[in-house]
Amino acid sequence: MGGDIGGSHVSAFTLARALQEEHGVQCCILCSSETMIARHAVESGLCVIPTGEAPTPRHHLMYDASRLFARLQVARAFPMDSVVHFNDLRTMQSWGPIAHLAGKPVVYHHRSLNRMTLPKRILVGLAHEVVCISESCRENVSFVRPEKSTLILNPVQIDLKSAQREAARRFAVEQGCPTDRPLVGFVGNFWLWKRPDLFLQTCSRLLQIRPDCHFVLFGRDGDWTEQDLVRMAQGLGIDERVTFAGFHLPGERNIAALDLLVATSVREPFGRTLVEAAIVGTPYVATDDSGYREIWDTWRGGRLVPVTANADEFARVAFDILLAPKSVALGSNERRRVAKDVSASTHARQIMKIYDRLQPLSREMLKDRQKARI
Repeated sequence: MGGDIGGSHVSAFTLARALQEEHGVQCCILCSSETMIARHAVESGLCVIPTGEAPTPRHHLMYDASRLFARLQVARAFPMDSVVHFNDLRTMQSWGPIAHLAGKPVVYHHRSLNRMTLPKRILVGLAHEVVCISESCRENVSFVRPEKSTLILNPVQIDLKSAQREAARRFAVEQGCPTDRPLVGFVGNFWLWKRPDLFLQTCSRLLQIRPDCHFVLFGRDGDWTEQDLVRMAQGLGIDERVTFAGFHLPGERNIAALDLLVATSVREPFGRTLVEAAIVGTPYVATDDSGYREIWDTWRGGRLVPVTANADEFARVAFDILLAPKSVALGSNERRRVAKDVSASTHARQIMKIYDRLQPLSREMLKDRQKARI
């Protein structure tokens, strides 16, 4: 639907590459052309099926209805014996009915914690299988029959070259960070629920007890713009100690450059940044909520603060971790275990089981469609 890349797109492309390379499954990305998503898909070796529509955060039902015939023409480019795998509910609204009319089985990947209104329940009900990325997400769609719902952790594939501390720190210096100070960072786009404002407030408090720190935000505009946050940093009197580095991939390079990751999000469905931090060995302080709690329960790698924690509480825990980072960062064997648990290969094998289950359904739907034509 949109044009910019977020964590869910990174996960989807990681899956697609593994499906192609390890299982011989051709993967096509349905998206607006001339967007970051389309370019990244091509760079990942995936084919792109252009929607013929401009990128947008969402469509209204009237617009979806007006595009019905045009979208059905686009659907003719879908491979004959295929599954349509949706990344979010907004796309499901626009293209889920099209997939059904085209006779394709539908997989919906649930990566969010929504207020499940009746329209959203109806959209989820279009799926023949629902993949949930955490227990929190599965609870969010508890109305889905258990036999149609599967929990599969997001794939997190780390480029070992990008995750090297020395190279990552050089990259951070290129973005304007100093070489001689502990680097504390925020990694994520600037959405309200990620709370970059709380991160800046935490920076202000941490400087009072650890004045040698420098801070960096890797991300792009969302509900907050970078200029909004620059003004906030100026108001807090810390603007000379904060670098706004912009959005950069791969994400693990951003995290490997840090001495500490501060993850202030609430209602995080899974939270790949914590997993990336655990794998590259960067300690973190994060909110004790939803997916973050699940990650910490499973692998550790940092410390949690209560969901009600303010900037002072974040700063105190951050200060403690900076004093003894090895007390929370994972060792090499533990890091390898995390990497194996969330590897693209593990993820692709689990997704292939779903596709295999849906193949008979795909053939039945194809036969029904052919009969309808006759």
